[in-house]
Amino acid sequence: MSDGDGSGSLDPRAAAERGHTVSDQPRLGSGHGHSKGRSYGTTAGLIAGDRSASQLVIGVGYPYLSDLAVGNVVADRLAKCDLPDVAIADCSHTPIAAYQTITVSEYDTVVVVGARKRGDGLNTGTPSADPGRIHTYPTADVPVPESDIVDRLAECAMGSNTVENVVITTKALGEFPSDSTVIDIEPEYDSWGLTVDEFSPAVADRFDELLNRVLACLERDYSRE
Repeated sequence: MSDGDGSGSLDPRAAAERGHTVSDQPRLGSGHGHSKGRSYGTTAGLIAGDRSASQLVIGVGYPYLSDLAVGNVVADRLAKCDLPDVAIADCSHTPIAAYQTITVSEYDTVVVVGARKRGDGLNTGTPSADPGRIHTYPTADVPVPESDIVDRLAECAMGSNTVENVVITTKALGEFPSDSTVIDIEPEYDSWGLTVDEFSPAVADRFDELLNRVLACLERDYSRE
C-alpha cells in the first residue's frame, strides 16, 4: 500500500504514528456501518432476523478501533447471509444494552463474538499476548467477580464495551441460555484504525476462520433438528 503522497491507506499503527484520523483516510471496502443508513452506538438491538429466532449472534466491538471492531464486522457480514432462524445484533453500545438485547427474547443459543485483549489495558497501542489467536469457550466458564461487579457496571456506564464485560454483566443481571458460547480473537492493534473493517495482519489473516467458527456453532444446532 502506498503512503508516500498520502493518497493511499496506511496500516493502523502507521496512521496513528503519523497523526492521521479516520476522516483523513480513503474508505476502503464496503463502507461498513454506513451502507445500511445506521450509525454505530446509537441504536441497540437486532440488525437481522427477529426476536422469534431460536439463535442469536451478538457482535461486540468498538467501531473504528482497528482490531477491536472485528465483532461489528462479523455481525454485519452475517446479517447479509439471511441465516434461517438466526437473529444478529450489533452490540457496539453498552454491555447493559447488550444484556437487554440478549434477554429480551427466549433464545436457545447465544454466540458472543469480538476481540478480547490479554495483557495490559485497552487503547494502549500494544498487542495482546498472542495476536490472532482465537478462543472458543462456553459463557458458563466466565466467572462473575462479585467483588468488583459494581466497578464493572460503572465501566459500562462509561461505555466500556468489551466481550468480557458483556458476558459478566449479562450473567450478573440475568442469565444466558445453557447453550451459549464466546468466540474471541486476540488483537494485534487496539487503537484507531482507518476504516471499520481494516484490521492488522494477525486479525485479517484469521477473520475467515473467526467467521467460520461462529457459523459452526449455529450449524451444530441445526444438525440437532
